[in-house]
Amino acid sequence: MDIKLLKQQVENIVDTSLTESNWELEAWNELVRRSGGNEFGPFHQDQRWVWLLKYQSSSVLAFEAGAETITEAEAKLIQMLLSSVHSPVSPSGLKRDEEARSLQLGQWLQERLEQGELAQQIPENMPIKAKLRGRLLPFLLSWEHQGQAISFTQLSKLLKSYFGGAIILIPLKEDWLILLGEELFTSLREESEEAAETERDMLSALCEGLYELITNEWVGGLHLSVGDVLITANELTTATLALRQTLALGRMFNVTNQIHLPWELKLERLIASIPEAERQKFIAESGDHSHLLQEEETFTTLETFFSLDCNVSETAKRLYIHRNTLLYRFDKFKQETGLDVRTFADAVLVKLELLLYKVTKRS
Repeated sequence: MDIKLLKQQVENIVDTSLTESNWELEAWNELVRRSGGNEFGPFHQDQRWVWLLKYQSSSVLAFEAGAETITEAEAKLIQMLLSSVHSPVSPSGLKRDEEARSLQLGQWLQERLEQGELAQQIPENMPIKAKLRGRLLPFLLSWEHQGQAISFTQLSKLLKSYFGGAIILIPLKEDWLILLGEELFTSLREESEEAAETERDMLSALCEGLYELITNEWVGGLHLSVGDVLITANELTTATLALRQTLALGRMFNVTNQIHLPWELKLERLIASIPEAERQKFIAESGDHSHLLQEEETFTTLETFFSLDCNVSETAKRLYIHRNTLLYRFDKFKQETGLDVRTFADAVLVKLELLLYKVTKRS
C-alpha cells in the first residue's frame, strides 16, 4: 500500500497528524530493547509515540506523533490499524525481524567483547534468547571481501542448506558467528560416525565442507574456525572471544591455511602468550637463527618437515626432492646452527625457534 495513502487513512480514523521518520537499525533495536523486546510497538520515546511501519535495507520506517495528543489506548489502536493493512515485511518476502534479532545480539556481543564484559548474561528481554536453548556448537567465519559483501539472507540460506536444518546466524563487526543446535549436531555426528574416527575429525570435515561451499559462492579471504566443545547461551561471549583468538593465531602461524582448529594450535597459543622480553631472552640464549629462517628454502623445508611429523621420506616427496637432497639440507642446517632436527631434543628447539620467528617478524 502507498505510504502516503496509509498515513492519510489512519489520520482520518484517529483524527491526529502523523509524521514519517527513518531510524537506523541500531537505534531501533535499542528502542526495542528498552521496550521489553516488543518489536512492533507502540513505543513511547521522548514525549512521542512511535509505530513500526516497515523494515528497510539498513533502517526502519516509522510513524510518529506527539504523546500529548494521543492516549495509550489510541496509540495501541493505531498500531492495530497499521498491522491490519500493512505487514512489516521486506519486499523480498523475508521477515526482517529475524535479521534484526540477530543483529541485536551481534551488537550486544560486540559491545561485551570490546568492553571486556565476558561474564554478562544475555538480557532476558532480548527476543532471540528464546532460540538459544540447550547446548550449541559455535563456528566463526571471518570474511575479508574484495569488493563483494555477503548478505545475511544469502548466507543464512546457504548455511541452512548445508547443515540440513535451522541454524542461528549472528553478524558481528568483522565476523559471522554460526550456532548449531545440539540436536542437529548430534544428527550430523551420527551420519558421519563411520567416516570420522573422532569427533574432531568430524568437526574438521564440517569446516572443510563449509569452506568449500562458501568459497564456491563468493570470492575473497575466508577464514573459519569451530569450537571444540558445546556451549550454553551464557558462554557465548567467552566462546566468541576464544574463536577470534584461534583465528588470529591461525593467521599468524599458518598463513597458508584458511581453516584454523583450536586443538591444532595449542603450542602456538602458548608461544603467543610469552612476553616479548622472554621471547628475546630465549632467542639470545639459544642463538638467533632468524637469518637462516628468512631463506625461503630453509623455512619451507622445516615447515614441511614438522607438518609431516618429522617424516623424512614424506617430506622429500612433498617437496619433490630426493631424500638425499633433504638430508643434505638438514646437515647444512646442523653445521650452521649445531642443531640436528632429526633428533627429538633439537627438533623441539628448532620448532620453538620457528614459531618465535613467526611471532617476532609479524609483531
